Amino acid sequence: MGKVLSPLLMVLGALIFLAGQWIAFEIYANTKLSRIGENLSQFVHGLYSGDTLIKLNKGDQSIFILRTAGGKVITTNNAIDPLKVEDFISTSYSKGGDHAYAYIKRVSFSDYLNVFIERPFALGVSISGLILFLSGIVLLLKRDVGIEGKERSEFLTREELARRLKALKVAFAMSGVIPKESLSEAKKILDDIIKRMEGKT
Repeated sequence: MGKVLSPLLMVLGALIFLAGQWIAFEIYANTKLSRIGENLSQFVHGLYSGDTLIKLNKGDQSIFILRTAGGKVITTNNAIDPLKVEDFISTSYSKGGDHAYAYIKRVSFSDYLNVFIERPFALGVSISGLILFLSGIVLLLKRDVGIEGKERSEFLTREELARRLKALKVAFAMSGVIPKESLSEAKKILDDIIKRMEGKT
């Protein structure tokens, strides 16, 4: 049963672990897109309202700048904050002398890990899968150790059997000198070998 159970646990554990990772990724990606969408909505509303410095609720996620052909600059309030440019991916669009720039925060592994703290469900699923996978490995190792021990035990039994057969050979060789004792010893050795082969000792 262990032969089938251990690979099954490993496969099932890997699938559950990947499911937990996928859930975390979905949460992270959707949350990030939602924050960027919220910022973009605020920027568009600020443009419509005629603001030149537009406040964003999620200022660490995106920066928007618009330079008009007339030299007017409309920007989000975080453009003047000390943010690292290398943490953002930038894109731009130009038409008729107007230039629009958007800076979006790069995907961060540390932010992704924060999902597991904020949403324990994803962490629980991943850990469950990992435990199942490791259980499969432990069962597999135990089975291999058991087989190795059994083989070693059989080897020792064969070795002992060979020793007893040699003793039997000596008893038969001595039968010409001490017939009664040698035959009696030979019978005892044969009885012992038969009992061991039948698993009675």
